[in-house]
Amino acid sequence: MDFFEKYRFYKDDPKEFDIDLKTIEKPEILDESHLSNLLSNSIKVTPEILPKVSKSIDNVFEKLEIENQFNFFVTSDSYQANAACSLMSLSSKPEIILTSKLIELLNEKELEFVIGHEVAHYIYQHSVYPNPHSIENRTSKLNVLNLSRAAEISADRIGFLACGELESSLRANLKLASGLSEKHLNFKFSAYLDQLRELESLGKSDSQLWSTHPIFLIRIQALIWFSMTKEYHEFFETKKKGTYSIAEIDDKIDNSIKKIIGDEIGQSNKEIFDRALMWGSLSLYLSDKTFTKKEQNSFIEKFGKEKATKVLSLLKFSNRDMLDKKVENAFHEASHLLKKDKNILISELKRLGNSSEGDKIKKLESLSKLFNFLGEKKPTTFN
Repeated sequence: MDFFEKYRFYKDDPKEFDIDLKTIEKPEILDESHLSNLLSNSIKVTPEILPKVSKSIDNVFEKLEIENQFNFFVTSDSYQANAACSLMSLSSKPEIILTSKLIELLNEKELEFVIGHEVAHYIYQHSVYPNPHSIENRTSKLNVLNLSRAAEISADRIGFLACGELESSLRANLKLASGLSEKHLNFKFSAYLDQLRELESLGKSDSQLWSTHPIFLIRIQALIWFSMTKEYHEFFETKKKGTYSIAEIDDKIDNSIKKIIGDEIGQSNKEIFDRALMWGSLSLYLSDKTFTKKEQNSFIEKFGKEKATKVLSLLKFSNRDMLDKKVENAFHEASHLLKKDKNILISELKRLGNSSEGDKIKKLESLSKLFNFLGEKKPTTFN
């Protein structure tokens, strides 16, 4: 499955949440109760029972050149056109469930896009990602929601490759967003991009900030950009060079999403990072119970005169317990940052501890305490 990594949206990065996909193993004892429930209440897709759906499934796996390891089911739902990849932790096979409304709404090529999208969730192991609805910490929740939206962009790309047609991929998105068939919809895609630009002109939307999925307009735009990449043309061997690389459109997509949800996530993470760095630095400086003039000047230079003056004034009226509480609170919040931000914070504190004056053993002990707050391994040296 490593072949598909080149198509993963760069914000769809489980390593930022300490998730190592290579270490995930299937349990030895299996529970097939979920499969039993599906066999009891839904129709299993076979060539004999659902030949057109079965053909679309075969086309997807042939196009992606992977083995079909799935059980496919159609379940009764005349209201919601939906699909889901249900990977129960104790099941022997993943299941993809398609609603009857979905089958009625989409043609064969559009259905291939949806099936490919759901297969991608399994390929990329999105099922092991944290559930944003079960997270209470605001920082973690916002970061995980960003991951969830990114996962949908990745899955859309594989759905597009599985379908093989840009228009069918876009049509599937429009039908799912509206619930309408071609009887009512005009598939003039430039008009929908005009709608996106109108939405962008209104500024950020708080409702989208807390959504697990990007809006369908951004997903349409992202697919159009993907069709212009060199990686897309390499997959289909079109002999065209492409206008962009995937890395370039990843930045464009990220900027497009920020126009809708704002940059509150980035700003919030930066504020938390800066606060932890400031209180962590102060903790290191005071670890040997001295705060030399040189260290004070370095502190002011690093964090600015206004902010440093407030902190230094607070020290005059605070005891050590109050300072420790400030440090603990700042690092508790920092523990919810992305992995890359925590790594930068760690490097900054190591560099500071190594370059500051005073007892290095005391500073290393203080550094170990800070690392512990972040859930990271304790350092043995400043290197």
